[in-house]
Amino acid sequence: MNKNIFKFKLYSYVEVVNYFKQNKLKNIILFSQARSGSTFVTENLSKLTGFKNEQIFNEINFIDKHFSYVKYFTKKHNNFFLNINEFIYKRTELKKENTLFIYLYRDHEEIEKSYEKAKKNNFYMRWDELYARYKKLFPEIDQNLHVSLFNHYIWEKQISSFNHVLTLDFNSFKNLDNFIEDRSKFTGMKQQNYDVVHNYAKIQKINFNIFEKFYFFCRRKFESRKKNIINY
Repeated sequence: MNKNIFKFKLYSYVEVVNYFKQNKLKNIILFSQARSGSTFVTENLSKLTGFKNEQIFNEINFIDKHFSYVKYFTKKHNNFFLNINEFIYKRTELKKENTLFIYLYRDHEEIEKSYEKAKKNNFYMRWDELYARYKKLFPEIDQNLHVSLFNHYIWEKQISSFNHVLTLDFNSFKNLDNFIEDRSKFTGMKQQNYDVVHNYAKIQKINFNIFEKFYFFCRRKFESRKKNIINY
């Protein structure tokens, strides 16, 4: 088990599944960060909690979107499993009834090692630079911390904003038969086994009308990342 230095408690995936079912909740929103194992967790936890493929939305569905896009999605839809690794500052605004909010916790040193491996194998996607832009929004946290650790401290501040909320320990998945602990042979960005190098998640079709799509387009144009990271 991880040595937990934070104020929040870590839960195993079994405890998370039981909580979701016992409270008869409808939706799951999984907050994560890059290289935290979120693809593996999304694929497995969604099945363990009873979601079908068409109900599962990975982070790839929301990459380069404005926050209003994911906010409208959660407002308009039900019976979904959603994983997002952006919108860190704004995620406390994603309030929805009958929803379990989960933060995926992986030891920050493991995430750092994954960053270095990605750089070595030429599939690094500037995650450090992306998350570092959020630091100025949390001046009370040590600005010198690596982003992987900094993100955990952000969650420590945000967890009280949610009703049904658990922090999921990534290491608890090591009990699953399909979990591969030795990932040294992996060479691609998203891999669940040695044979699949690029296991990208499926982009699901999201049903927004033309007026909503125009609104999202305008918000993204007027509030770009270059001007303000808050909405991303």
